[in-house]
Amino acid sequence: MRLADTQLDFLDQILATPAPTVSEGMRIYRHAYRARLSGAMAETYAQVWAWLGDETFKSEVRAYIEAHPSSQWSLDDYGQGFATFLGGRYPDDPEIAELAWLDAALRQAFAAEDADLLDGAALMQLSDWEAVRFVLNPALRHRAIRSNAPALWRALSKDETPPEVLSFKATSGLCVWKTALASRFRTLEADEYTLICALAAGQDFAAACETLTRDASDRDLTAQIGAWLGQWLTEGLVTGLDATETSS
Repeated sequence: MRLADTQLDFLDQILATPAPTVSEGMRIYRHAYRARLSGAMAETYAQVWAWLGDETFKSEVRAYIEAHPSSQWSLDDYGQGFATFLGGRYPDDPEIAELAWLDAALRQAFAAEDADLLDGAALMQLSDWEAVRFVLNPALRHRAIRSNAPALWRALSKDETPPEVLSFKATSGLCVWKTALASRFRTLEADEYTLICALAAGQDFAAACETLTRDASDRDLTAQIGAWLGQWLTEGLVTGLDATETSS
């Protein structure tokens, strides 16, 4: 048998479900493979674990591992699809998938490249506000949410009793990013999240604002947009300006 065939056979025996009849040595390998993946996911998804409890969490992790074998040498990124997986298994409990997403996003943001805060004075040099494109924090991750998962996460991370689960009729947003070597997150109301999504998609400032005001034609959001921009600068969500759009 060729070496490649031997390796494939070895891999098949490790991944096979249900467990085939194998030697004691192979049973050890099968257990070690799953234990390593389970350990990596337990470390990443600590608050989902706390929320679901030991038995349910471990059962879901086992199901995920069987459905999604590792395809990388490193365990750093294993389990990144767990939030989507849980969303499919608990469609009526959105907080579960959202907790999982937040767990993973905070780790991803921490590992992302650092970025300096943008000096607000740079805005005073803009010659064309309509055409400017804001550069968002490179660690930024965002998603729409339908529950108070961020509040649940905060309580769980402090070993406090989590609040009652709340479901939102209007879609809110959850942003995760990094400043000062620390990951952080914040919930955004629908209008602010719409604007962030437009900027993250590469729209210039005028187009992004138009996306928002088109959906809120009965309200003047000029002052609110200015307040959001100031907050983003302070928080480090906006870290730069497109150099081609600033005056010399």
